[in-house]
Amino acid sequence: MVICGTILSMDNFFSTQENTEDNSLNSQYDNLKDNYEKIFIEAAESIRKEVNAFKPEDPCKKCNIKDCKVEKKDMFASYPPACPYRDWQLKILTFLAGDYRQKLKSAYKNMMEKKNNYSCNRCAACCKLATSQFSYEQLKQRAMRGDKFAKDFVSVFVPYKNEEEAKKANPEYFELLNKLVEDEKIYYYYCPKLSGNLCSDYENRPDICKDFPHNPLKLLPSECSYNAWKNEIAHEAMLLKAKVDIIDYYGSKLK
Repeated sequence: MVICGTILSMDNFFSTQENTEDNSLNSQYDNLKDNYEKIFIEAAESIRKEVNAFKPEDPCKKCNIKDCKVEKKDMFASYPPACPYRDWQLKILTFLAGDYRQKLKSAYKNMMEKKNNYSCNRCAACCKLATSQFSYEQLKQRAMRGDKFAKDFVSVFVPYKNEEEAKKANPEYFELLNKLVEDEKIYYYYCPKLSGNLCSDYENRPDICKDFPHNPLKLLPSECSYNAWKNEIAHEAMLLKAKVDIIDYYGSKLK
């Protein structure tokens, strides 16, 4: 589920300039695209260094397996069951699914804790234009099946009657969201408890409101004060996502 953004956020992630630079959402999106390839390579090199630390040193000299046709000894080659390189692949799987994933989870927790150094500026952008890939009926069904996030969502948000109404809430944000998810259906919601820019039921707000933003890779409206938090952890967050994507890929290839 997505609230107030997409899983690949790009708000001013790599900005090192003063506030005079172009901070529009489209500019921030282009900035991310230009830098992600470099970050992905950095992540791949980091993981490769980790797994090569326990790579066997030329076991072929002592190998008794006849007619071995494996020429390139890399982590994705197809090795026979008794081959030390196959044992290396299995160790990689164990390492990435265990200690390394726990290391990434700890890094994620630290990033989220840094959000506590920032506070809401009451722009109400997240209340005026929330999004999900699920329709309102689908969200209610998920809530009935025990999905807490969906339950919280439908307890707060109601759907806009049409996209034109949603667009009026934040035209810039609306246009970029549509650009990013052009091949998918997106549903727009708002909170009817909003009074001006303040919540009329603040003390009883659910966790999805208390914990917003829930992910450092969400696209936030440009007026949201939590963009400052995202700017602080920009490189760290994108590097972490790249590492998660890479180890998931390794896991699928090495099984």
